[in-house]
Amino acid sequence: MRNLLVVLLLTLTGCASQPEPFSVVIDPLSANTIVYRGEINADNVASFEQLITNSPTPIESLIINSGGGEVFAGIRFGELVYQYQLKVIVDKICASSCANYIATASNDVTVREGGLLGWHGGALQPLYLSLQHPQKQAHKNNLENEQFITKWRQAELDFFNKVKVNQIVTVIGMMPGLHDKRDAQLFSYDQKTLKQLGLYIAYEGEQATHSASGEYVVQIFSLSPEVLDLLLMQHSKILEQEKLGLLSQGI
Repeated sequence: MRNLLVVLLLTLTGCASQPEPFSVVIDPLSANTIVYRGEINADNVASFEQLITNSPTPIESLIINSGGGEVFAGIRFGELVYQYQLKVIVDKICASSCANYIATASNDVTVREGGLLGWHGGALQPLYLSLQHPQKQAHKNNLENEQFITKWRQAELDFFNKVKVNQIVTVIGMMPGLHDKRDAQLFSYDQKTLKQLGLYIAYEGEQATHSASGEYVVQIFSLSPEVLDLLLMQHSKILEQEKLGLLSQGI
């Protein structure tokens, strides 16, 4: 849970070799663009921050290819994208922590033709996992995990409040009524739904759902305003029920 990473990057990109190693460089064709490839973790994001801070030319764009990674590193990465008001270009894939915190941090996101953008959970996912597996509710997380989730939820909530995107974007595909319809590893939304959630994402061509090797990877949900409003109300009710449950336990 601490590392939201799509580990099948090899399959997703259709490469014949191992997933490409991490790299973060100034685009040789554009001095105001950084190209980031690989996992999102504290060291890699620190390298990105150092590069953007020390660049003699103001950085305006980020080209990214990442299956995700560590959640707090992802949040820090997203904060930098938001701080520098970067345009984000998704190359082959932006999934998991990349979708959660990079694609949501920019008001100018372009997904290149064939590129994959998808979510599969976030800090609120324990709420919906418990609904999917009620028989496991009796099995409490250990103290360390509970503390981690509490810290993650607050950091993620603060992040989404800052970037003015609805946090529910990370878990809609896990909600009752939609989870049962899931048929792919990742979920995303059509462009009308993305705009309703506060996201500004353009696609070069059709929204890709299959990898370069032909594997079905991303399911696209198209939600009417009425359905989305209903989901938002259901989500608020679940959060309120959780809050009342915690209060009754004296927490």
